[in-house]
Amino acid sequence: MSEKHQLELEKIYEQAIELLKENNNIAIPSPDLPKKIVEHIDLITDNVEYVLGINNVLITSLTEKIVNPNQDIRLHQAKMDGGYSGRTLDTKYIAPFLKSKGLRSMVESGWLTRSLEQGYPYNLDYRGAIKNKGVKKAFLEIIDFIQTKDGNPRHCLLYYLQNLILFREREKIEIEPLADSSKLSISDICHLLEDHFEQSNSYGKSKLPVIAIYSIYECLIKELKRFENKTLVPLGHHTSADLRSKAIGDVQVNDENEQPFEGVEIKYKKQITHQLVNDAYQKLKIHPVNRYYILSTEDITDEEMPEIQYEVNRIAEEHGCQMIPNGLMNSIKYYLRLIENPDEFIEKYTSNIVVDTELKIEHKEVWKHLLAEIRKSKKTNV
Repeated sequence: MSEKHQLELEKIYEQAIELLKENNNIAIPSPDLPKKIVEHIDLITDNVEYVLGINNVLITSLTEKIVNPNQDIRLHQAKMDGGYSGRTLDTKYIAPFLKSKGLRSMVESGWLTRSLEQGYPYNLDYRGAIKNKGVKKAFLEIIDFIQTKDGNPRHCLLYYLQNLILFREREKIEIEPLADSSKLSISDICHLLEDHFEQSNSYGKSKLPVIAIYSIYECLIKELKRFENKTLVPLGHHTSADLRSKAIGDVQVNDENEQPFEGVEIKYKKQITHQLVNDAYQKLKIHPVNRYYILSTEDITDEEMPEIQYEVNRIAEEHGCQMIPNGLMNSIKYYLRLIENPDEFIEKYTSNIVVDTELKIEHKEVWKHLLAEIRKSKKTNV
């Protein structure tokens, strides 16, 4: 396994860019690709937001076949007789390449998807429980086309990358910022956020509250003396496990020595329990963390409150960290009161929504619509 994979992928990517320029941003498949295979590639692209595992595995498989034509790409694990380590190749070369180009990708590897990591070859009867049956059929038939029918992996990958590039461009939704005259009250901003969280129906909307809190910290870290000489850690991938990403929470502020100083963990549609508090403590106890917030969209139950308070007191005595479990919106209201200009929060939240690569197009469109409605109502009231 070598950088040949990444270099080959780079060449095909550049060729895809040139083809799109020549054809007025229309993806053109090679004439030797059967219509059915073209349809399969189109189907996977249309669903790519929801099947990132297959996206990475397919690109990895096609790239491996190009670099090593004798490799049976159905044998995607090194422990299989004659197999190769698709996961290692994806983690080391493919996923980093895709992310560097702003193309859709899993955070680490498509093989972290349980339905794709099963120890069976990617035959047409593959037993992995891929939920989208149409996409599963398309993926396995593309692999079968390459491996048993001498299909051209380069032509498949070239067409697929053209589609991914076009998808990337469709994702670049421009959201017009609110005018300076559109002053919103803290209450208005909270209602706006609640509408965004609720009206976004797609998988992945649990990252929206994370982006909201992160955007607030972007404002606070410039204004509060508490955060003098502190650094806000760039927002990571919401799907990364904290143990793998080495983060103590969804939002993190580091001190002058690059040690965790303050953290926030955000739970969407999940209640805070004493066990959740203890789990958070296990992540931070080896660090000099001063405060740690656990915020949820759900209320803490009366039954859990005494045990949560016991854990909070125990952690304060044992470690010194102030654990603060609270409701998400209550905390947002409090934070916004600390910001000198809450409108700046709207600007930062909008900017972070636009550039985030994990959010679905729908999440961005909903926010764009909500801001448009505000502009419309302000004009009406003038």
